[in-house]
Amino acid sequence: MTELEEQLETERTEWGWIKRPIISLSYPQFRQFWLSNFIVALGMMVGFTARGWLMVQLTDSALLLGAVAGTWAVTFGLGSIPMGMLADRVNRRNLLVLGNGVTLSVVLIVGVLVMTDTVAIWHVLVAGAIDGVLFAVRFPAGQAITARLVPRQHLMNAISLNTVSHSLPNVAGPAVGGVLIAILGIAAAYFVTSGAFLLALLMMLGVAASFGHVERRAASSPMNDLREAYEYLLAHRDLLQLTWAMLIPFILGQSYVLLLPLFVEKELGRGPETFGALSATLGAGGVIGAMAVATFGRHRQLALLMFAGVLGTGICAIAYGLSQWVPVTGAVLLVAGAAESALFAAYETLLLLRLPDEMRGRVMGLMFAVVAMFPIGAIVAGAVADVIGLRALAVIEGVIIVAMASVVWRTVLRHVMAPAQ
Repeated sequence: MTELEEQLETERTEWGWIKRPIISLSYPQFRQFWLSNFIVALGMMVGFTARGWLMVQLTDSALLLGAVAGTWAVTFGLGSIPMGMLADRVNRRNLLVLGNGVTLSVVLIVGVLVMTDTVAIWHVLVAGAIDGVLFAVRFPAGQAITARLVPRQHLMNAISLNTVSHSLPNVAGPAVGGVLIAILGIAAAYFVTSGAFLLALLMMLGVAASFGHVERRAASSPMNDLREAYEYLLAHRDLLQLTWAMLIPFILGQSYVLLLPLFVEKELGRGPETFGALSATLGAGGVIGAMAVATFGRHRQLALLMFAGVLGTGICAIAYGLSQWVPVTGAVLLVAGAAESALFAAYETLLLLRLPDEMRGRVMGLMFAVVAMFPIGAIVAGAVADVIGLRALAVIEGVIIVAMASVVWRTVLRHVMAPAQ
C-alpha cells in the first residue's frame, strides 16, 4: 500500500464512509468556494433552460439552436488561452469575482429585453458569445485555485465535488426553469439567474484573497508566458494525448444533448416542463457519477474511469436516438450524466496533479481552448440533423464513440495513466 493510500485509509477510519465523500468540504475556504460555484451553476442551469426555450420560440431551425452553443464555444475557445495566462498573472480569486459581476450584468440585460418583447436572435447570440469569454475566466482560474484550497491527497475528492457543484443544479435548475417559464415566462427565469450570480459574487468575496495568489517567478511578457506553456506541453505530450482521448467522444456525445430542446418538441411532442425534467435527469446522473468518484476513486483508477466514461457516453447516445418514450429517454440521460462526470473528474484530476501552480492557469487555458470546441460540434450536428433527423444523428454518433472506446484504451489511456497509478 502506498503512502497516499495509507493516508486515505486512515481518513476513512476517522471520518467513516458517510463523511468521506465530502471530506474536502471540511476546509472552510474550499467550502465557501464550493458554495459560490454551486450557486453560479444553479443560476446558469435556469438560464440555460430559458435560453434554449427562448430560441425554440424564436426559430425552428436546429442549425440556429446549435449556433447559440457554437458562438459560446468560439469565444470560450478563443478566450481560454488569454484568460489562462491572466490567471497566472493576477489574483485568481479577484478574477473570479470580476467575472461573476460581468456575467450578472449580461444576464440582467437579456432578461429586460425579453420582458420588453424586444429580444432578437442576435441578442441571444451576442450574450452567448460574452458568456463564453466569462466562462473562459472561470475554468482555468477556478480549477487552479482548487489545488490551493485542499491538500494534494484530497484533490480528486475536491474536483469531484466541484463536478457535483455543477451537476447538482442540473437536477433542480432545469426543473425550476421549466416551471418558471410555464408559469411566469422566460424573463422571470433570466431574472432568477441574475439573482443567483449576485449571491455567488458575495460568496466568492468570502474566500480569502491570499488563496488566489499565484506562486510563480516574476511574470515575463505575455508571449514568453505562452511560449513557456507551449514548451511544457511539448515536453509532456502525454497530456495532449489524454486531452484528445477525452475530447473527441465528448464533442460527439454532447452535440445531441445540446439539441435536446428541439428533440423534446419535435420527437417527443412535449413542452418546457418535459425539457426541464429531462435536463434534470442528466444533472442527477452527473451527481451520481461525481459522488461515486469522490467516495471510491483512487489515482490508480483514472484510466478505468475515463474508459468507462467514453464507453458509457457512446452507448447512451445510441439508446437516446432509439428511445420513443420520455421515461426511457430520462433513464438514458441519467446514465450519460454519470459517464461524463467520471470522464471529466479523472481528466481534470490528472492535469492538476501534474501541473506546477505557476503553470496551471496557462496550461489549463490551452487545454480548455481545445475542449471548448465541443459546442461547435452542435453547429455541425444541427445542420446534419436538419437533413437526416435528430434520432439518426444520435445513433450514428453513438456508434462512432463505442467503436473508439477500445482504440482509446489501447493507444492512450493504458499508457498515459501508468505514472498516475
